[in-house]
Amino acid sequence: MAKGAKSASKSVARKAAKKSNRKPRRSFAVYVRRSLKAVNKELTISSKASKIVQSFVHDQFDRIATEAAHLARINKKQTLGSREVQTAVRLLLPAELSKHAMAEATRAVAKTASA
Repeated sequence: MAKGAKSASKSVARKAAKKSNRKPRRSFAVYVRRSLKAVNKELTISSKASKIVQSFVHDQFDRIATEAAHLARINKKQTLGSREVQTAVRLLLPAELSKHAMAEATRAVAKTASA
């Protein structure tokens, strides 16, 4: 076997071992684009704006999850339920926005339950 063939097979094995450590990155970009297209088919979003929206969604999710966990702890519950999440949304979002969020959430849960 040639010297070059040995080193080539070793480098391929190293690359294969490194790839297994990578985790897929979760992104809301697909859903942001879908929502944007639902509003107006001609609108697009730049990658920089998409990253800003991604950051905003992660931040809001973190705030709601933290508040819901806090409410569950206060009520001595070990399970985070829809009631805790709903109360957290009502506490964190402004009045009109929380009303719309509750309506959309109720509709989504009903749609999931019927399917």
